[in-house]
Amino acid sequence: MFTKIEPLTHDNHQDLRFTTIQNFDFAKNISNAPISFSEFLHSSRYYPIVFPKDTNVPVVLLSLNQDQNNFVNTDGSWKVPYIPAHFRQYPFVLVKAAPSSESNTNTEPDNLENQDKYVVCIDRDAPHFESTQGDIMFTANGQFTDMTIKAVDFLKLFQQEMSVTSTIVKLMEEKGLLVDRQFNVNVNGQNISVGGFRTVDMQKLNELEDAVLADWVRKGIISLIISHTNSLSGMQIS
Repeated sequence: MFTKIEPLTHDNHQDLRFTTIQNFDFAKNISNAPISFSEFLHSSRYYPIVFPKDTNVPVVLLSLNQDQNNFVNTDGSWKVPYIPAHFRQYPFVLVKAAPSSESNTNTEPDNLENQDKYVVCIDRDAPHFESTQGDIMFTANGQFTDMTIKAVDFLKLFQQEMSVTSTIVKLMEEKGLLVDRQFNVNVNGQNISVGGFRTVDMQKLNELEDAVLADWVRKGIISLIISHTNSLSGMQIS
């Protein structure tokens, strides 16, 4: 999706213009996307939500075929009402800075997690920057414009929510709730199993201590699990 990532700086991008577009061709080859805890309810109405192996980040499945997105129309529009934040942030993104990176008030928002620092970057090849009539991203004195500040605030919120989401997934893992599954699909009359994903084992969930379940209800974790299981209602899983 991101092809030419550059730190957003006044020196390099003071004359760059940003235009909002509703064309998602940039995502047409993306078969899954990470989501945060706040997206579970909306996402569950349109996409299967699963937990890939070897990662603490839940994803929505956009296709069971690699390099294919079934939710982008031929005209670039999105097929369903809810679009994951992962795509709505584009062409902006936060990239973790190397420990030796020097501070720059234009490119590094406040620390988001522990001592990590993040740099605001853009995909310079994005179609959002092709027009010469869009919005400027820097003021005359080199500060972010209101438009850019709004975009950065969205990035920071998404990053913060993903950090919390990762912690929630780790709790599920510690309790042994995430188990390997396969999705069974029929392609041209042939049954195919697609693996590499995990789902919540509801029996193991029901066997948790009452105190843990009560705590998870208060924290909203049970609601997330319900959204996750509901999202899989149309899938054949083994």
